[in-house]
Amino acid sequence: MGTSNGHTLIIGTSDGLYKAEHGADGYTSKKVGLSGLGDFRAGVVVDCNDPAVMYAGTVKAGMFRSRDGGESWQEINAGLLHKTVWSITQHQESGDLYVGASPASVFISKDQGDSWAEYDSLELLPETKDWTGPVPPHVSRMKGIALAGGANPVIYGAIEEGWAVRSLDSGKTWEQIAGDLGFVGHDGHDVAVIPNDGDAVIVSTGKGMFRSTDQGSHFEPASVGLESRPYSCTSLISHPARPGYLISGVTAVGPGQWRRPEGGDPGFARSEDGGKTWQVSNSGLPAQYKGIPRGIGLAPDDATLSFAGFTDGSVWSSEDSGASFARVIDGLPPVMSVTVA
Repeated sequence: MGTSNGHTLIIGTSDGLYKAEHGADGYTSKKVGLSGLGDFRAGVVVDCNDPAVMYAGTVKAGMFRSRDGGESWQEINAGLLHKTVWSITQHQESGDLYVGASPASVFISKDQGDSWAEYDSLELLPETKDWTGPVPPHVSRMKGIALAGGANPVIYGAIEEGWAVRSLDSGKTWEQIAGDLGFVGHDGHDVAVIPNDGDAVIVSTGKGMFRSTDQGSHFEPASVGLESRPYSCTSLISHPARPGYLISGVTAVGPGQWRRPEGGDPGFARSEDGGKTWQVSNSGLPAQYKGIPRGIGLAPDDATLSFAGFTDGSVWSSEDSGASFARVIDGLPPVMSVTVA
């Protein structure tokens, strides 16, 4: 969808969606709507069968769909009982859409968002009494969803705050996982699977990464390299063409300290071994940078190219797998998500 040698970006902010396209003078952005609906914490999903179709989730008004490459949007909330959307993913074979919402819940659509059905059994887990949220009124959030397998996928969910959950039977039944980590793993931020290893699961948290090799039955700390920046502040993303590669924005401290004089000390953590070890870099970012990365996306046709959006309204790009970043867009509202189309 890009122009010139660049890629089109769909950027979710604290005040609407923006579309940025690359031309001879770099990126130019324009607002394409959905203002006043809160932060776009879930990255926009480009339909796996039709790149002109896109899905966006808001934290105040549920789900929206575009059929013209993000130029216009229509509400698609039939059956979506919880309209505070925190995560969206799509099964790349079936095209089924999965939405994670608050209170922590998962919905599925089998018809491009025309209708939604909730996985009711998830909310019946006895552990839900321990799920909470980081800010008043302390409502839990399904911040990440990952799928593993073919027609009947294993579904994983990361809950802030409530560890993680999984369904081994495509959503019919659910169970709490990572609970044995105690308070350290309680603050689940995202979950990722390794494309060439159906049993490996990585959960990012406010206190580092955790890794499982048995579909989430057991987790071990996996934060080698993250000692100075353990807080994961963006999605944890992988690329199907590059098994073992993972990248996430990270900070030295949590949100309560991001406004300290030296800022949050942001950087980007990347792994080449399926989340066993990590390298962190802030190359290209200003010293004591006050912006915090909140959105990150990988180019679908180039696993070395990533874009990250910051709370100061800027977007940065990396052409070297996250080893260094350069600013490409300024002047937006605080950026919460970035999708590379």
